[in-house]
Amino acid sequence: MDQNLKLANAAFKKKHWHEAAALYEKVYQSQPSAKINHLLVKSLFEDQQYQSAYVTMMENLNSYLMDEMHLELMVQVLLAVHQIMMAHILMATLPKKADRLDAMIEKSEMKARQQPDFKADYQAFYQLSSLTAGQQQRVFERGKQLPFQEWWTATKALLVDPFVKPIIRVSLLEMVQKLKIAGQFDFRWLDDHNYEIDGAQLKSLANFSKVDILEGILQKMVSDHDPVSQQLFRDELGLQVTLLYPFIDKAITDPETWVSRLVQGDLVQSAQLPEPYSIEWWQRKLSHIMSEMTGA
Repeated sequence: MDQNLKLANAAFKKKHWHEAAALYEKVYQSQPSAKINHLLVKSLFEDQQYQSAYVTMMENLNSYLMDEMHLELMVQVLLAVHQIMMAHILMATLPKKADRLDAMIEKSEMKARQQPDFKADYQAFYQLSSLTAGQQQRVFERGKQLPFQEWWTATKALLVDPFVKPIIRVSLLEMVQKLKIAGQFDFRWLDDHNYEIDGAQLKSLANFSKVDILEGILQKMVSDHDPVSQQLFRDELGLQVTLLYPFIDKAITDPETWVSRLVQGDLVQSAQLPEPYSIEWWQRKLSHIMSEMTGA
């Protein structure tokens, strides 16, 4: 056994957390594994190095789902870095209810509401639409630290707010899907119309067969391009389907033509405005939104 590992295990047993964390870090750098990751995260957490524990845990997140002990450590670390909504998403993925973990999250939410900056953070998230694109992204991320009830109250308003950037609205909706929130609510889509959504019917972006079809067509169409160009096209297509969520199938009725136009652009320039909801109309709209996102 590695000498550092022996010393780390000895320090761990004695609950000398700072020493154990430093030694496990050395072992993890040379021999990364799920087991060492768990021991390192536990040591960092007990040593109150919460951010380091979180970053390390995220490197092997799925391994924490193996049993209740590691699941509890996962929730403890998430709550220590105030990732309350991520903890709720985790709970939504579990096959059965875990009362002990629910109680931990509820206690963390009560503590969050008592913080001096809680009202300001809640208000900033609720009024996110008044901010610039970059500020909206930062406040969106900070909003994940809010208790569920406040997050959901604000999110229902943000999902239909025309001044919330489309990528933020979609990101919020994807979180709603991961949280498995049932019931009816409204969502403002890219065509600037509100649609009633049934939360129970939402599916993840990864479960849209149309996305796989589009990616397959794109791969064939750009197979002779250089690797950098191929990746750029994949990234653009990925952002397009993300922005079109959850009505990807409604917008992309002809995947072959969609990808062809993505790769080749306008073969014939026309001064006429494209017909609403046509492929040209959608891609021009998406191009405009993506240009705003990148500042191009």
